[in-house]
Amino acid sequence: MIAESLVKAAPLLFCALSFLLAWKAGIVNIGAEGQFLAGALAAAAVLTRVHAAGPVLLLAALPAGVIAGAAWAGAASWLAQRRGVLDVLATILLNFVAAGLVSVAAHGFLQERARTFPQSDPVPEAARLAILVPGTRVHAGILAPVVLALVLAWVLRATRAGFRVRAAGAGPRAAEFAGIDVRRVRSAAFLLSGAVAGLGGAVELAGVSGRLFESFSPGSGYLGLAVAVVGGFSPVGAVAAAWAFGGLNVLATFLQRRADVSAASALVVEAGLLLAALAVPRLRSRLRPDRERPA
Repeated sequence: MIAESLVKAAPLLFCALSFLLAWKAGIVNIGAEGQFLAGALAAAAVLTRVHAAGPVLLLAALPAGVIAGAAWAGAASWLAQRRGVLDVLATILLNFVAAGLVSVAAHGFLQERARTFPQSDPVPEAARLAILVPGTRVHAGILAPVVLALVLAWVLRATRAGFRVRAAGAGPRAAEFAGIDVRRVRSAAFLLSGAVAGLGGAVELAGVSGRLFESFSPGSGYLGLAVAVVGGFSPVGAVAAAWAFGGLNVLATFLQRRADVSAASALVVEAGLLLAALAVPRLRSRLRPDRERPA
């Protein structure tokens, strides 16, 4: 169960980090779902339609996912910064476009050669991510979001680039006055945010599913937002929150099979965690005793 929790947590953590990176720059990126799907679609095109040795395919597919995710976020960034569309609206709408493209691909240009089901051909075994624990689905790709979380936490806290991102998010006018190009910083954060989610889609395809199909993502992008909130908007906190959410999903499936308990029970618990994470800071501020005012 622990191993499967780690597998389930990986895509959630990718999407949570995607949201967090944009959030720190003052962007509300609800488009991790679409960027995740774009990355998976690009990786599937490489892994199932390009003829090359397995390791070469894998080394090409992961960057393809990164580029596709960044491009999808770039479209939202262009709409937000050049056309005045709210970033929330732009990213959400592009989620539906990405889901439609995956459906078109699964029924059309990437459909398996047998034309039996709306799915792609399987990823060649030589191009799959290595299994770390025999007998489980724990693959090498689950390490990537953890490393990304640690790197992101360090960059935001200890580097000039991280300071610019935090400044652009916390006080854009003050940041502009200090000489920071807020528009440029936000554009870069948007692109990097999409790249992280796109890498998540490529890793999920090469490490877990092995095929692209119509319902490839069970809402990982949206759950990633909840993971980020429960993790206290911290990259390191998101690691623990993603594992908790992954464990809840695995536990719900187990209870459904063994005790005939609805799998929707996990959604109820996840919603409770999200509400608690939102409510606790508010309760603390209300329950904290007023400080004595100086005479």
